[in-house]
Amino acid sequence: MKEFAFENGFRLEIIDESVNYYADFWNLKLVVRGRAEISQECLEDIVPTNSFEQMAKEALGDTVEYYREITQIGVRERELKENVARLLGDFENNALPYLMKSSFPKMMVKKRWAELAEEIRRKHREKRKSK
Repeated sequence: MKEFAFENGFRLEIIDESVNYYADFWNLKLVVRGRAEISQECLEDIVPTNSFEQMAKEALGDTVEYYREITQIGVRERELKENVARLLGDFENNALPYLMKSSFPKMMVKKRWAELAEEIRRKHREKRKSK
C-alpha cells in the first residue's frame, strides 16, 4: 500500500489487510511494519547493569522490528476508501513525525533491549521456581 525510507535509516511499510466479514460490512486493518538496523553507536549507548541485561544485549541481533495494527470494525463497503484514507492520514500526521526523528532507531533498540532483558529475567525466575 505504502512504503517509507527515512533519513534515520528506519524503513516502514503499510499493508491493507482489511476483510469483508458479513454482507457489505468490513473490518479495516492496516498493518504497519518497520525495521531499523542496529548500529554500533546504538550498542555503545546500552550499558548493562546486570547479567540479564548483558544477555539481552548479546541477543539483540542485527535489526529491531516495529509492528502496529490500525483497525476499525463495522465499516460499510461504500465507506471503505474514505475510512482507509482517514486512518492512513491520521497515522501519517501523528506517528510519522516521531518515527522520522534521528533518535527513533536508538529508542527502538533500547526498548527492545529492555523487553529482552525482562523476558530473560522472567524465564530465569520461572526456571528457578520449577526446581
